[in-house]
Amino acid sequence: MNREQLERTISYNHHAVTMSELAISILTGNNPLDIKGVRELIGLYLLIPYITNSQLDKPDANHNIPKLDINTVFTKVINQDGSLSEMTLDRLRNAICHSFVAITDAGDLLVDDRASYDRKEHDALTDKGFCSRLESRRTRRRLVELHHDVLEQQVNIINKLKSELEVCNE
Repeated sequence: MNREQLERTISYNHHAVTMSELAISILTGNNPLDIKGVRELIGLYLLIPYITNSQLDKPDANHNIPKLDINTVFTKVINQDGSLSEMTLDRLRNAICHSFVAITDAGDLLVDDRASYDRKEHDALTDKGFCSRLESRRTRRRLVELHHDVLEQQVNIINKLKSELEVCNE
């Protein structure tokens, strides 16, 4: 293996260490939020319930779970072959749920190549070890935008329900 391949392989294999160290730190009462990239990683995982191609089960029609458009482009990334791909929310969710996201030494996020390809394209890859690097500052800004979308959706529903409650109280 050349140096670049070896560095990619080490980063790929280090994701479980990073995630378990983060979990242990949180569970034992330490504050890992000062580690560059951790806030972005948590923000990414907290979006998962809202990135789905079907509405999640709810107790009834009056309950709401916000839903983001899975076709929304999260960012554009450069693939291993140099081509440019759109990392949609759907692809990003697939990478998070079916593979991993890790934090690089620089604090950027390292996302499995599932985030760059649809399932058919990914299955056809001979080298599935390439990961996309998401710069932490740009990722943080994009995550804040998406979480604001979730908040807006939910606040609108809650305000509508509060209006109905006021009518009931009259």
